[in-house]
Amino acid sequence: MDAQSLALPSLSDRITDFGRHIFSQIGREQPSAFNKKFWSARIMEWSMQHPELKVNMFRLVDVLPTLKSSRSIAEHVQEYLADNEGVLPGVVQWGLRVPPRSLRAKLLALAVRKGVREMASQFIAGEDPRSALTPLRQLRRKGLAFTVDLLGEFTLSEPEAQRYLDRYLEALSVFGAAIPQWEEATPLVKGHCGELSPICISVKLTALYSQCNQLNFDRSVAVLSDRLTQIARKAKEIGAQVYVDAEDTGSNPMIYETFKRVFGSAEFKDIPFPGIVVQAYAKGARAIIEDLIQFARGRGAPIAVRLVKGAYWDYETITAKLNDWESPLFTKKESSDANYEALSRLLLDNHEFVMPAFGSHNVRSLAHACCYAESIGVPSTQFELQMLYGMADPIAQAFTKEGHLVRLYVPLGDLYVGMGYLVRRLLENTSNESFLKHTFFDAESVERLLSEPQLRE
Repeated sequence: MDAQSLALPSLSDRITDFGRHIFSQIGREQPSAFNKKFWSARIMEWSMQHPELKVNMFRLVDVLPTLKSSRSIAEHVQEYLADNEGVLPGVVQWGLRVPPRSLRAKLLALAVRKGVREMASQFIAGEDPRSALTPLRQLRRKGLAFTVDLLGEFTLSEPEAQRYLDRYLEALSVFGAAIPQWEEATPLVKGHCGELSPICISVKLTALYSQCNQLNFDRSVAVLSDRLTQIARKAKEIGAQVYVDAEDTGSNPMIYETFKRVFGSAEFKDIPFPGIVVQAYAKGARAIIEDLIQFARGRGAPIAVRLVKGAYWDYETITAKLNDWESPLFTKKESSDANYEALSRLLLDNHEFVMPAFGSHNVRSLAHACCYAESIGVPSTQFELQMLYGMADPIAQAFTKEGHLVRLYVPLGDLYVGMGYLVRRLLENTSNESFLKHTFFDAESVERLLSEPQLRE
C-alpha cells in the first residue's frame, strides 16, 4: 500500500466525519414533531415519559374522528385517560372527572379536538390536492422535492376502491395544471435524474382493489395492473413520476408483480425511473432487489428503488406469532439497520440500472449511503434521500445544504382517513428504537448514534 493510500481516510472514518458534520448543522433545531410549541410534541413527551399512558392516548387519537359530539369526546377522554390522571397536565385533569355534559367537559373536548387537528396538520399537508398546492410550493422554495401520497388503507368495497383511483387521477390533473407553471418547478439539483419532473406521487396499490388477497393472486394482479395502468397513463401524459409503495408481506408479492407487469409493458418502457419500495427489515429484501435489478436490465431503462426500513413491524410480528409462523422480518432493530447498509451498497453498485432513493431519518444510514457512493465514484445526481413530511425538517435541510436532493413523502387526506397514518407515525416516533427520539428527545451521544450497526440474527 502506497503512502497516498495510507493518507486517505477509511470509509468508516469518512462516514463518521460526515455524520458529525450533519449533526453540527442540525445543532439545537428541533423538528416540529419534537418542538414543544406543538401539541404533537407534548403528546409524544407524555407518552415517552409514561409508557402506561401511551396505548390509551393513541387509542383516543385513533377513534377521535368518529366522535361527533363534545359529549362523546369527553366520555372517551374520561374512559381512556382517567386511570392515568396523576401524570396528565393540569388542563386535562381540570376537565376529566366532571359530567360529560358539563361546560368543563365540553371545553376539554374542544381542546382535545383542536390539539389533534393541529397535530395532524404537521404530518398531513392538506385534505385534497388543491389545498396542498401552497405547502408543496413552500417545500420547493426550501429546496426540497416531494412525493404525494393520498391516504387510504385497505378498501372494503369496489365503489370505495374506484373513488381512491379517481382521487389519484384528479390529483395528477390538478398537479399537472399548476405545478409546471411555478418558478420553483425548475430542477433543484442540476442534472439530477430524479428531478426530470417536479411532480411525483406514491401509490398504495391495495387500496385500488377491495379483493386483494394472496389466495386471489392472479385476479388481484390483473385488476391492480389495469388500475395502475390508468394512473401511469395519466402520469405519462403530464410527465409525473410514480412510486409504488410496499406494504405487508402478504401483499408485497402482488405489488411487485403488478409493478413489473405495468412498467415492463411496451406502453411504459419509456417512463423515466418508475419507483418501487423495498423494506430492509424483511429478511428477503436482498432477493427482491436482485430481482428488480434483473427486471430493470430486461426493461432496457432504469427504475427507481426507494429503500426504507419498514413500517409494518408490529403488525407482521404479531401476525406471525398468532399463526405460529416464522417471522419474515428481522426481530432486532440493529439487524434491520445493518441490512439497510448492505442493501444500500447493492443498489449503488448497480446504479446504472436503478436510481436509489434512501428513505430514512437515521443520520448514520444516510451518511453511509452518501459516503459509499462517493467512494465508488457515483455522483450525488444519481441517487436521492427521502424523509417523511413534518418528521425530520432539520435533518432534511442539513443534507440539502450538502448538495443532496431530499424528497419528502407528503400525505394528503382528511382527518378520518389520515388517523391510521398519524398513529403509526406517533408510534414510530415514541418507540424506544426511534432514531428521532434518540436524537431529539433522549439527546444520545453523536458517537453512539453514528456507530456501525451489526447483523445479529
